[in-house]
Amino acid sequence: MSDTPSDPTTRGPGSRARQAGRAPQLTVRLIMPDRWLEHVAELPATTTLAEAKRLGLQAMLLRDTDDPDDFYVEYAEKRVPEESMTLAELGVQSREVVSIRAYDLGHYPRFEG
Repeated sequence: MSDTPSDPTTRGPGSRARQAGRAPQLTVRLIMPDRWLEHVAELPATTTLAEAKRLGLQAMLLRDTDDPDDFYVEYAEKRVPEESMTLAELGVQSREVVSIRAYDLGHYPRFEG
């Protein structure tokens, strides 16, 4: 008989974090394709997209004066309308890409009024 546990939640990426009661860590590529910038971050799966966006902006632009509301998030080449979702809720897997784009001439913010 094998000593390998049969419970799939005790194996694979993030299994030690699950056993310790913590959210698994994801390696996420945060990119700003319009500026050719990239930052690879280890983030808990419970990180919201708004938090990931803020961290990515600070890391890539090397400043914290940019307003995160001037940017939006894309996942799988589609805009994510609800940035309060966590990486896990969105289905982001380790080593996947989350894009951060600025609202500008080609990317207008949604009209709310």
